[in-house]
This record gives sequence, structure tokens and C-alpha cells, in this order.
Amino acid sequence: ERGVDSTAVWQAVNRNEGAGLASGRLSCERLRALGLIFESLAVSGRVRYLVAQETCQAAMQLVCAEAAAQLIPVGADGISEVESYPYALVLDIVHYLAYLAGNNVALTQNGDLWKKDQSRIERGFLVREWFKNGAPYRPEFPGRTAFITAFCEEAGLSFSDDSGMQVYSAAQVWAQQPFEESAKTVARFWRAWLFPRLGQVELLAELGKALPDGAWFTADQVAEQTLPFVVGEIRPENPMVSFNGFFRTALNLGIVDAGYRGRSAVYAITRLGKWLLADLADVEAEADFEIQLESRIYPQPSFEILAPKETEPAVLWMLELFCDLQLIDGFRTYRLTRESVHRGLNWAGVQDLIDLATRCGPGLPNNVQFTLKDWAAGFGKAALIPGMLLRCEDAELAQAIYYAPRFANSGIERLNEIDLLIPPESKAILNQTLADLGVTLKQPKALTSRRNQDGAGTGRGSDADGSDAE
Repeated sequence: ERGVDSTAVWQAVNRNEGAGLASGRLSCERLRALGLIFESLAVSGRVRYLVAQETCQAAMQLVCAEAAAQLIPVGADGISEVESYPYALVLDIVHYLAYLAGNNVALTQNGDLWKKDQSRIERGFLVREWFKNGAPYRPEFPGRTAFITAFCEEAGLSFSDDSGMQVYSAAQVWAQQPFEESAKTVARFWRAWLFPRLGQVELLAELGKALPDGAWFTADQVAEQTLPFVVGEIRPENPMVSFNGFFRTALNLGIVDAGYRGRSAVYAITRLGKWLLADLADVEAEADFEIQLESRIYPQPSFEILAPKETEPAVLWMLELFCDLQLIDGFRTYRLTRESVHRGLNWAGVQDLIDLATRCGPGLPNNVQFTLKDWAAGFGKAALIPGMLLRCEDAELAQAIYYAPRFANSGIERLNEIDLLIPPESKAILNQTLADLGVTLKQPKALTSRRNQDGAGTGRGSDADGSDAE
């Protein structure tokens, strides 16, 4: 869209081709004559080169095919500190959504998470941060929590407003869908949202498709084959920052495995990674990998529930809703409490939890079942009813509004002779009905002002937050 300064392209061609072959300027003129690149004039008067998206994609495929042929795999013997997280990011997103669903998560004045909530959220992550050893990166590079938050908001799973962070009902549907579908949506967001923040890394994604899965390659080899093709102002001062950022985030999506051979970092494309990278390029690919997520849980008479770290997302969602996470070690350790059960009941029934324990394990011990049902009996005996309180001047007006044809099947409630409870989604119907009756709605501010002038108090009996019709 913006193009690249012509001088930067000439210099890059000279570096790659050598002075004895052709000058960068002459090479670019030949490409322009063939219609492969285009020129535009910047405001500064400098010439910029642009290329069509289709041409760019074809060129990347050629470059990556040649680069893949030049790379020499290293033997698996001697590779240490191997990291492999094929399911971590999707499971951490499920944990994040369940935390928002069960807790009142407020934000600071700057819109950041409070440290208490941040710590509790990160305690449930399988991977704490993108970089294992806190490697430096550009200031705009987002952390793991920032990535998850942005994904959930973009996918319509959560939102933030003045009251804090909350989830939509779609979060439950997303958390319970097959892992493959979740992985694809996260990978697409990774490309759309994170690639621009990392820099010019599309070439690395294309190279990943060309490499054989399971073969280890050193980071130095990959950098040597790809970095010469990164030109222009998109290239950071240290291109290895973008390079490392791509592979560390790809590791968290299960696209690559990582390790060390001596002091050199090594990476291997996974079968899951090949499938996801093909999906990003809109290429049909067979899912020839096995999903090895656990679904069995182990309830204890002590009200603890043990679950494997890599648990099915649907099972994890229920556990996170109904239980308090105590520890993640070899297993996830959860504890059932009255408060945690009441949180879960906002999303599912206690029988759902009992059925889950029976379906995925030996079932809940009898003492736990009895206590759960006792706790559930105290849930929902009082509830806040959403709606607008409409106070009419007399019973005749209230009756006319209540029986208006527009309000048929709307859920309107008559609380007494002059008070009506209007569903929030029926505000437009209310305005139309009042217009039909020739009634103007008195705004709360005007009502409050009049009462203050009349010397009325604003104690328990005041309805200054309601609306009057007259």
C-alpha cells in the first residue's frame, strides 16, 4: 500500500546480486518494464516501488522454495530444552474467558488490568509469557495477556466498558467447540493482528509451509536465507527482533517446536503448524495430526478435582466456571466452594457438573453431590430484574400503555396501578406508544431538578432514577 523507497530496493539488490551482475537500479527498471513492479512519487519527491499482492505472493513462494532447498536439517540428537505447546494458547484463552465470566474484573483509569486480576489470570496460564527468558522486544510488541484480550474482543467473546471486562454468551459456545476450530480462529487473528506489530514476517510463515514437518533447523540458517529479502522502513533496526518474535509466538500456537543445539536455537515445524499455515493461505489441507487432549477428571471427597494440564476445552470451561484453581503442577488442582459453585450456576446447572464428573471420571463422591445440591438450593432466590421503571401520573395512563397493541408479547410487567417495568429492548416501542397517546416522557434530570426545587429528599423512597410519563 505504501510501497518501498527505491533507494532501499537498489541497495538490497546490490547486496544480494553482487556488483558484477547488475546494478539494483537497472534490475528494477527491467522489472518495471515487464509490469512486475510499479512506481509512485512520494510527497518528498522520492520514487517508491509498489508490487501487486498476487505478484508478491508468487515471489515469496519462489524465494521460500529456494530457501527450503538450501536449508540443511540438524539431527535430533543433542537437542536440549525442547519446548512444545500444541494446545497451550487455546486452553489459556478458555481459562481467561472463564475468569472474566465468574469475576468482576475492573480496569484502572488507564484501561489496564489491576495487578490482582492480572496475577490470578496468569496463574492459570500454561505458558506465562511469550519469551522464556524475558528477551527484549520493541515497545509495541504485545505480551501474552494483551494478545488474548485483543483476540477475545475481536472475536466477539468479551468486551470492556466503564464497569470493567465482561464476556458475551458466545464465549461459552466458543469454549466448547472442537479444538481444531478454535486453533484456526486464533491463528488467523495471529496473522492479522500480530504480524503488523512484528514487522515483515510473512516470508517466515510462507517458509514454514515449504519446510518438512518434524525436521529441525537452526535459527541462524533460517535467518541467513530470509533476512536479505526484508527491506524498507518496515525492517526494524534489529531484524532479529521480528524474527524471534515470530518464532516465539508461533511456538505458543503449536506451529513450531523449539529447542537448543549447543548455544544455537533450533525450530521444527509441526504437523499442526503445517495445517494452520496452509489454512492461513486458504489452501485445503488434511488434518493428519492427532489431538491428544485429556477429558478424564478425578474428583476427590475433599472437594478437590484433579485434571490433566492439557484438558479438553469443553471440560476445562466447566471446571473453571464451577471451581477455584489452586495449582498447576503435574495436574490442574481445583477446589469446589459455595462461592465458586454459585459463580458457575450463572452459566450452567449443578446437574451439568454432576453429569460431567460421571461422563469424564468416576463421578462425584456422594458427600460432594449432596453438598453441591444444598449449595445450589440457595442460588437464585433473589435476582435483579433488568428493565426501565416507568411511573405514570395515573392508573388510566398505565393501563393504556400496558394494553397497547405494540407491547403484545414484549414482556412488559405491571408492578402496581401506576408503575410499569419496561424491558430494555422495548425502548423504541415505548417511545412509539407514548407518541400515539400524545404523552411526552419526562427525563430523569428534569424530574430531579423539580424535586430539588420542591425540597424533596433523595432517600430510600426517592425514584429520581426512574422516568415519569404525563
